[in-house]
Amino acid sequence: MPIEYVIAIVIAGFLFIVAASKSVKTPLRWVGLAALNLVIGAVLLFFANLVGEMAGFHLPINPVTALIAGFLRLPGLAALVMIKLFMM
Repeated sequence: MPIEYVIAIVIAGFLFIVAASKSVKTPLRWVGLAALNLVIGAVLLFFANLVGEMAGFHLPINPVTALIAGFLRLPGLAALVMIKLFMM
């Protein structure tokens, strides 16, 4: 089976599920909220790395750390810093 057919079937299935659901807004709202928190977390980690560069400290910017920092904001960022300090 060609990959184009598989992609078309997956897209059609997703559209059917969305059309069959009672509310299309709620799932898309959660996806948008998660994406927004991911971006906020990445920005927080970027600025933390700018400040930490003076002390030779670096936190990796990946989806997991960005989501933690995005959802929990400054306490999440502080937790990531503490985890990094105690793991080293």
